[in-house]
Amino acid sequence: MKKSLKNVLCLFMLLPLSFNGCDKADQSASLKQKVDKYVEYWNTAEFEGIENIIHPDIEIFSSPKFESSSGIDHFKENIINLHSAYPNFKLVLDETIIDVDKAAGLWTITGTNTGYGSNPPSGKSIEVKGMSILHFKDGKIVDEWISGNDLLWLQQLGYTLNPPVNEE
Repeated sequence: MKKSLKNVLCLFMLLPLSFNGCDKADQSASLKQKVDKYVEYWNTAEFEGIENIIHPDIEIFSSPKFESSSGIDHFKENIINLHSAYPNFKLVLDETIIDVDKAAGLWTITGTNTGYGSNPPSGKSIEVKGMSILHFKDGKIVDEWISGNDLLWLQQLGYTLNPPVNEE
């Protein structure tokens, strides 16, 4: 009798843990869908349903200085400009890690430069790896921290880095 009571008590103690595990799995699946939709915005520059995925005051922090830009309109404008310069722009998530209120990803971007604004077209292709961390609040992306290899990107376009001239 004592053994069966002990088993029942163990079951009742473990039951809430199993439900919490399911909640976390469900939440992770929901966040994964939002991350996938976010990547779709980057790849298509089509923003249907964006207000369901991204917080209106989203902040984007990009390397090298991690100065922020804010708001959905600024986010859209950056992606539209990127697609103007690289019509075949593609972002592929190579690896994603999702937690309760954040996601991290390693990604690769590719594209061919056709110029934009005062920057002439190089016609050259780029392939750059980087990583991002997304933070969620109330189920929406509130910020993204982006770290990519800007120097490699520019070198692939034909830019060079020259050492400073010693003026002695």
